[in-house]
Amino acid sequence: MPAKRHSRFRAQYFFRSLSRFNFRRRRECATILRWLDARPGEAILDVGCGDGYYDSLVAKTGAKVLGIDIHLEWLPFAQKYYSDERTEFVFMNAEEMDLPDESFDKVMSLCVVEHFNRDETVLCHIARVLKPGGRFVFSADSLSNPGITAAERARHRRRYAVNTFYDQEMIAAKLARAGFAVEKARYILNTPFALALVRISWKLDDLPGWLRFMRLPGYLVLWALQQAAAPFSRRSAAVVRGGLTLLVRARKIG
Repeated sequence: MPAKRHSRFRAQYFFRSLSRFNFRRRRECATILRWLDARPGEAILDVGCGDGYYDSLVAKTGAKVLGIDIHLEWLPFAQKYYSDERTEFVFMNAEEMDLPDESFDKVMSLCVVEHFNRDETVLCHIARVLKPGGRFVFSADSLSNPGITAAERARHRRRYAVNTFYDQEMIAAKLARAGFAVEKARYILNTPFALALVRISWKLDDLPGWLRFMRLPGYLVLWALQQAAAPFSRRSAAVVRGGLTLLVRARKIG
C-alpha cells in the first residue's frame, strides 16, 4: 500500500474507532459480550462486524469468529488489523446469508438489526445457521424513552439510516416467528439524565470534520458523568419503561 494511502487508511481507522469511546456504546457492547459468554472452540458469527474490533475481543477467549458486513469501507480495517487464525471477515449481505445450516454455536450483532429492510428474513437466517439451542445476543435501537420526541426519532432515523425502532414486545414477537425464545431483555440509557447526555452526544456526532478532535474528550466526559450518576439513576430506571437501546439474549428453540 502506498505510503500516502496507508496514512489516510490509518487516519480513517482512528476516527472510525472513536465510536468505541462513545458512552452510548460502551455499556451496550460490554453487556452483549458478557451475555455472549464465548468459550474456547465455539464457532461464533457476528452479523454486521464493522471494523472487527469486538470480534478480536471474542476471539481472545479461544472462540473462532466469522464477521460479515456489506460496508466495504469497514471490512478492510477488520481484515488488515484483526484477521488471524481465529477471526475471518467476509463481504456478505445478512438478508441473503449464504452460510451452512447449524454451523454456529452463537451469533452476536451490535446495533445492526435496526438497519435491515427485511429484519425477519435476517432473524430466520440466524436461526437457520445456529445449532439447536444456540444463543443469539444483540442490541438494537429503541428510542422508547418517555422524553424522546417524534422529531428526535425522525432525525435519528435519517442520521443513522434506521428502518425499525424496537421495543421488547415487538422484538419478542419477531424472534418467536423465527424460532427463538427470549431469555433476557433490557433497556439501557433509560433515565432523564442519560437522555440529556445522549442529546449532547448527538451534537458531538454532528461536529464538522475540522472539529472531530473534540469528539474523544467529549465522549470521555459524558462517560464520566454517566458513571458518576449511575448509583442515583438505578432507582429511577427501575420504573421507566423504555430506553435508547434494547439489549436481547435469545435461544434457538429445538
